Amino acid sequence: MAKPVPLAVWDRRDGEVHPDWMDDGKSHYESRPGRSPTQWLESQPLYDCFYAALQNSRWSRRKITPFIEKHRIDMTQFESVEYNSYNEFFIRKFRPGVREFPADPNELGAFAEARYFGWDSVSDEQKFPIKGRSLNAEEIMGNAQRARAFAGGPILLARLAPVD
Repeated sequence: MAKPVPLAVWDRRDGEVHPDWMDDGKSHYESRPGRSPTQWLESQPLYDCFYAALQNSRWSRRKITPFIEKHRIDMTQFESVEYNSYNEFFIRKFRPGVREFPADPNELGAFAEARYFGWDSVSDEQKFPIKGRSLNAEEIMGNAQRARAFAGGPILLARLAPVD
């Protein structure tokens, strides 16, 4: 297993960068997927389909309460519903009025509960950690023509995690 590497996270409340650890799963993003058969398997699209089916099953509900307790999630912020699966819990909705999107056109609201990573400019050779692989813009967009429109421009990645 790869040795975990802390993520540099800027805390907007205190204006400082802090190390953060994504401890909810194995460390896929800090090592080459080819190093481990498990990492290779878990980076395959078919594995994603299988895992998604498990997370959508009623059997997965047993994971919800321990997860809430472990991460001290304030469930009063969310709609009061009974979740039929872990996936339903993962995509839970805020109660109306709990979170507001900014009205100021010069402010960008968080479009997902995630950790955001930003770069001023994207280079052709720059790689980004996505699903256990290091991908460049062309690979993310599917072809060079689509990626060309983004060359040299800024990028903002939202790294989703169950904690968020």
